[in-house]
Amino acid sequence: MAKQNTGKGNAQKQFQQGAGGGAQTALLHLLTSKNVRETVESIVVAFALAFLFRTFEAEAFVIPTGSMAPTLQGRHQDVDCPMCGFPYRISASQEIDPSNEQKQADVIGGECLNCRYWACTNRQQGKLLGYPRPFNAGALELDAESKSANGDRIIVSKFAYALREPERWDVFVFRFPGNASRNYIKRLVGLPGETLKLHRGDIFRAGQVAKNETEARGLDYTIVRKPPRKALAMAQLVHDNTYQAEQLTGSGWPHRWDLWPRGTTAAKGDWEPVDNHRRFVIEGKGLSQKTSWLRYQHRVPDFGQWNRIVRASGVKKSDAKRPNLRDMQPVPQLISDAYSYNSGILFQYPPQVQSNRAAMGMYWVGDLMIECRLEVLAAGGSVRLDLVEGGKHFACTINLESGVATLGIDNAFYNSAGEPSKLPEALTSIRGPGIYELRFANFDDQLFLWVNGKPIAFDLPSTYPPLDNTIPVSDEEEGGDLAPVGIGASGASVAVDRLRILRDVYYISVPSDLSFTRSYVRGPLAADHYLGRADVVSAARQVLTEQTNWPKWFSQMHALYFPLDRFGNSDRGQDQFFALGDNSPQSKDSRLWATPHTEYYVERDLLIGKALFIYWPLTHIQWVR
Repeated sequence: MAKQNTGKGNAQKQFQQGAGGGAQTALLHLLTSKNVRETVESIVVAFALAFLFRTFEAEAFVIPTGSMAPTLQGRHQDVDCPMCGFPYRISASQEIDPSNEQKQADVIGGECLNCRYWACTNRQQGKLLGYPRPFNAGALELDAESKSANGDRIIVSKFAYALREPERWDVFVFRFPGNASRNYIKRLVGLPGETLKLHRGDIFRAGQVAKNETEARGLDYTIVRKPPRKALAMAQLVHDNTYQAEQLTGSGWPHRWDLWPRGTTAAKGDWEPVDNHRRFVIEGKGLSQKTSWLRYQHRVPDFGQWNRIVRASGVKKSDAKRPNLRDMQPVPQLISDAYSYNSGILFQYPPQVQSNRAAMGMYWVGDLMIECRLEVLAAGGSVRLDLVEGGKHFACTINLESGVATLGIDNAFYNSAGEPSKLPEALTSIRGPGIYELRFANFDDQLFLWVNGKPIAFDLPSTYPPLDNTIPVSDEEEGGDLAPVGIGASGASVAVDRLRILRDVYYISVPSDLSFTRSYVRGPLAADHYLGRADVVSAARQVLTEQTNWPKWFSQMHALYFPLDRFGNSDRGQDQFFALGDNSPQSKDSRLWATPHTEYYVERDLLIGKALFIYWPLTHIQWVR
């Protein structure tokens, strides 16, 4: 049976927020005790099984690995970061030997996605090492004890595809093409009759099947776009500004959100930070109509920098031995495909420590999303949400009096033929003073806006054609891709908080014959360069910060091609589908199956069904999207 994680603090907070505290808090305390928890789980499983036997339409599955994280969790640890308090998960599926289901190792730590602090989650094993590495000097004292929990339990509809055709972006279960006795769960991204191209993290399709790779390279491709609900479900967190590492910012490390340009002295009518930069307020009504900007820069400390900060916290400022933090150079980076989930530090038997620091991102992700809570303090003025990709500004301007939202790309817009067109507009529910939840995204060459959780429909298509913005761009004045998210206010009195940045899934183009997951053609991460773990971290930092080399390193990236046959007559063969995991760096999916004994596609007769909902653990019950 799956056991709930003993890191109760985060679970209690989440439960109380949803249930209201009081008696519910007592109920949560009861549910998190070991014996009662296991009893409740048994009851839930019994009801689930009764449902299965009654309908014969569904089956229960346990998620074993994290290839679909964060959508579905395999065996994992829940961690509350001891520095910023951010709740995150790290994979623990490596602890179990799949051949005999016996314990073979312990996950004893991982890296917080939000502040990048490496925390020890197993104090006993950490001390057995006799040396603080791979943790920084304070990790064994400032740890976040956590025990591993089994993977999510889900209900799968077995008759879903008897009633309708499989749809792109479904989370589906199937028998593995190389071994029909093993069940896999992935996301369906390729349909019969298409040729897919994986390139620069996105998926492209041609409406015909290529006979070979040469023919595939000559086809015309269009990007595959997600509908709003799938874009939201698949978005991956980059930074949550609510969770601030006070020790980090107290050391002089710059805040990621700040007035732009950085170093500007705030004047009347500019943004002012409140509560350690968690909230920003501007009183601009009736003042100049110039736009005052907040911008985000991805300044993330690495292991060594955190180590120095922790050491400095225990040394008096007057002490000559106190480390000098000024030379740490917290330079901004491109936002990458980082996954805390993949950062687990493994303590193997006989004693050996392994870590996957490359899990914190090697590829630039330009498809971004911003979320915030906007409080309009007085009617009038406008707010502008801005996302940068390849030097181009993708913006949504909202008139705070009329509620009209207008989309723009560098103050213009383009139709499917690449010609200038009218700017798309939509009427929103924003009307003067009040509190509004906003979400704006640039995913798959399409702009999305949500207000108070509802997607907004524009009067014209919000999709746009290729704009030749595949190479990151930056300069001191604009910031570009090194300041890729902004919030502007013009003649408005507003406040913003709960700032979160998310990114789209980045599908790595991994040829099946490469041992390293790299799709760069040139530069320090090129596929023909063999690098050790530490070298990969250093090389990735180079790629994400050294803008003078970007035109060379990003001009060409590997592409993969996958034809998928459609068969009208079942006697000739089975229709072919293509499967990918949401956790692309750690997913053994269709990209990697092409061997002499395994096909890269999933034939129709291998389909089992569509994932419906997660029914355990209780804190994670939800529909699978």
